[in-house]
Amino acid sequence: MPPRPSWRGGRASSAGYLQIPLWLSRDELSELVAEMRAVIASRMDNEPAPDRRLHLLSPILFPIEERPGADSG
Repeated sequence: MPPRPSWRGGRASSAGYLQIPLWLSRDELSELVAEMRAVIASRMDNEPAPDRRLHLLSPILFPIEERPGADSG
């Protein structure tokens, strides 16, 4: 099993990124996207507060290669 990816960036500022290659079926991808949407949506109505700072979250998801043996034509 390959080593688990680690967070890249500054812990003090909470800025950083994480890239994780995942082999997913279409159904698994749909499920993952739905789960991520739910997690993000659960915080979208947060109002400004003295202990809160505004953060920008920019999820990007794209295929990086065809599965082994897939017909590319």
